[in-house]
Amino acid sequence: MSDQQNKPKTPMADMSESEIAMRKFLKALGVTTHQKLEAALAEAVVSGDMKSGDALEINATINIPALDFSHDVSATLIAPDQE
Repeated sequence: MSDQQNKPKTPMADMSESEIAMRKFLKALGVTTHQKLEAALAEAVVSGDMKSGDALEINATINIPALDFSHDVSATLIAPDQE
């Protein structure tokens, strides 16, 4: 395991306001994006636009103009089995 994985979690009470705000943003980003992507992929399979197991390239960008910050993440998603 990496050092990061062995590090104990910091309790919310011990976090700065800045750390709490960052965690809330990242949690909201992750949860809402996961839900929307899951629904969109399932709908694409149901509608016939994609087949189960099809690969789909994805790219996400986070921009913070005030900080001149931009971060790109790319991955390949796999269409789910049709339910």
